[in-house]
Amino acid sequence: MIKNRLIDPLIAHVRRHPMRSALLVLLTAATSAAFWQSDNASIPQQPQAQWVQVQPQLVEQQLGLVGRIQAARQETLSAPFEGVIRDVLVQEGQTVEAGQTLLRLDPAQIEIQLRQAQAELLKAQREAHQLRNWDGSPEVSRARRAVQTARSTLEATQANLRDTRALFERGIVARMEVDTLAQQVRTQQQDLLAARDELRTAESRGQGEERKIAEMELTNAQARYQAVTAQSERRVLRAPFPGVVARPSVPEGGKALIAQAGVQVTQGTPLLTVIGLDRIQVLTRVEETDLHQLREGMPVQITGDGFAGITLTGRIAAIAVQGNAADAPGAAAHYDIVIAVDTPQTEAAQVRLGMSARLAVSLYRNEQGIVVPPQALTTDSDGSTYVMFRATADTTPSKIPVVPGRAITEGIEVQGLQAGYVLVP
Repeated sequence: MIKNRLIDPLIAHVRRHPMRSALLVLLTAATSAAFWQSDNASIPQQPQAQWVQVQPQLVEQQLGLVGRIQAARQETLSAPFEGVIRDVLVQEGQTVEAGQTLLRLDPAQIEIQLRQAQAELLKAQREAHQLRNWDGSPEVSRARRAVQTARSTLEATQANLRDTRALFERGIVARMEVDTLAQQVRTQQQDLLAARDELRTAESRGQGEERKIAEMELTNAQARYQAVTAQSERRVLRAPFPGVVARPSVPEGGKALIAQAGVQVTQGTPLLTVIGLDRIQVLTRVEETDLHQLREGMPVQITGDGFAGITLTGRIAAIAVQGNAADAPGAAAHYDIVIAVDTPQTEAAQVRLGMSARLAVSLYRNEQGIVVPPQALTTDSDGSTYVMFRATADTTPSKIPVVPGRAITEGIEVQGLQAGYVLVP
């Protein structure tokens, strides 16, 4: 309507003044062009979709931690028994070989315990042997002889009673003699029963609880003797593997023992520590919120300021089952993680025990991952996800179903797509 109000007077004027029409047409055209530009500028421009190229690339997700370098092998040698240190043959910081003698203990006290254990073992062996061969033991033999004697005595008295009764019936002997013999028979019958009871009791000793008790006492005596013998054999402490001698660590507030000749020690007292230098590991901690992401065997890259320019490789070797309690109530617990270093020690000469380290745990890695912008993903009516895809810039687009995966900085990894172009609205 606005356009008609401008154009209709112009046409009438041209008809009345044809000579001036050219100039007027030019002015009107310029005015109309300005009007159309102003009118179109008020309409918002729609963003245009673009095709983004995608191709296989490395997709990796890492978890950063900090830890400390320590020896993979470390063993503290303790006193195997109570005694006195006789000799100390090494010093702190000294390099030792596997099997090298480090310290000797005086065996006087342990030898007393060894003789006592041996005496108890001999007694238990004798008792068990007697019960195993109990049928031929003197006690059973005596009981059997007692039964035989009681039986023979009873049989003789019974025969005498029969003869005496015959004489009594003929009137040769008095009734008193018959009664006396009858009383003796009854008494001897009781004696025979008692002797048989004693024999059964004696025989049962080698078959019942007493024999079981003797066998258990023998087993205990053997175990005690073997334990004391093993302690005695450890009177000489040797290096379990090549390494360096160090002072054993003590609990906070405890007093460290300096191993030297003449010092009295109790069983279990830490004396020396041997630290192996052939392999190292890293000890770190992780919060409970990140623990579920870690698995044993995950690869780890290790760097540190103390060994700048060197990147060690390793893997998660162990994850603690029980966490360290947090200081503040309600705070998250931490779990110890041990990282085994795979890099040979010869290639990590700059690394020293106790150095701090930065860890990059590889949680996920795909050498041929496909990543698309989040805007390229569209949800279909059935809930499935798809992208508009074309293999080259000249091919016809098609709808390709995909499975979204991990979200990274560059976008979202998807499954079911190959290299090409995706439409980003």
